[in-house]
Amino acid sequence: MSPSVHAHSVSSGILAVMRVAVWFAVVAGSLVAAPSAAQTAPPTEQVRYLNPRDGTELSATLALPAGAGPHAGVVLLSVAGTDPAVERLVGEGYAVLAPELRGFVTVEPLLRATFEDLAGDVAAAMAYLRSLASVDGDAVALVAQGDNTPQAMLFAAGSDPAVPLVLIAPPAFPGVEAFRMEQRWIADNQGAGPDELEALDAYTREIAETVLGTRTPGDRLYRLEALRARSRAELPRNAAFPADERQMRFFASRLWHDRLAFVPEAALAALTGPVLVLIGTEDPNTPMDDYVAALERGIAAAPTADATVRVVPGRTRHTFSPAALDEILVWLARQR
Repeated sequence: MSPSVHAHSVSSGILAVMRVAVWFAVVAGSLVAAPSAAQTAPPTEQVRYLNPRDGTELSATLALPAGAGPHAGVVLLSVAGTDPAVERLVGEGYAVLAPELRGFVTVEPLLRATFEDLAGDVAAAMAYLRSLASVDGDAVALVAQGDNTPQAMLFAAGSDPAVPLVLIAPPAFPGVEAFRMEQRWIADNQGAGPDELEALDAYTREIAETVLGTRTPGDRLYRLEALRARSRAELPRNAAFPADERQMRFFASRLWHDRLAFVPEAALAALTGPVLVLIGTEDPNTPMDDYVAALERGIAAAPTADATVRVVPGRTRHTFSPAALDEILVWLARQR
C-alpha cells in the first residue's frame, strides 16, 4: 500500500491518507534504495545560455554522471543548498542542471522580472539541457522547490511535450494570504503579542491591496512609502526583503506584484503532464489540512492523469532530506 494520491481517482479520502502517510513512508523505506554511505561530490561546471524571449544571459551549474550517455536529465530549481540532491541524482545516472536565479549577483534583474519572465528562464534551462549531446532530450524532468515552484508550474502548463514535474513544498494559498501567513508566523516566532499580530495582519493586507491595485512600479512605490510612513505596524525582520528604506522598493517591483497575484490552485489546474507533489510533516507555516485541501482542489481540476501527492517525514522547505530524495528518485524512474 502506498500514500500516493492520484488526482483523478481520489475522493475526499486524501486527508485521511495524509494523516497516515508518515507511517507508510517509514514502512515503504525498506522498498527504496538507501543512499550510498560514501558519495563523492560529482564534478561540476558553470555554463551560460540565453533566455531568447528577452535576451537575458543566465548561468547554471551542470553536473554529469560518468560515461558518455546519453543520460536522462533533471533541471533542478532551488534556492536551498542543492549539493545533496545533485549528488543523489548524478549518482543515479542523471545529468543535473541547477540554474541560478537572474539577479543572483545584484537583485535588480530579479525584481524587474515577471513570473512569465521566470517561466521563460525555466524554458531556456530545459532547452539548454536537452541540447547537450550527453543528454537524452526525451528524458528530461523538472524538479522545483518552494519559491521556485510557481515558474516551474507556469512553464510546465505550456510545455509541449509535457514534462515530468516534481514540486517540493509548493505554495497552495493565494499570494496575498501566503504573504500574510508568512509574516504572521515569523512575527509570532519572534515573540509578537496578539495585538501586534492583529495589526500586522491589517498592514500586510494594506500592502497587498496597494500593490495589486496600482498599475506602475513607480506609482506603487510612492503609495507604499506613504503607507509605511503612516503605519504603526512593521513587518518582522526576515530574509525575503530588507528592513530599511529599501523595503518598499521590493514590494513595488514586478516580481512582488506577480508573487502576490499568484493563485496556486489555478496554476496546478493547468498541468497536463505527470506531477509529484512532496510535503514535509514539519514544514513551517503550513496549516496541513487546509494546505492539502487546496492542493487537492488544484490537482483534481488538472487535465493530467498522473498526479501524486506524497507526505514525507521532516521538512521539505529549503532542504533536501534523504526521505524526499528517495521519493523523487523512485518517481523519476517510473517516468523513464
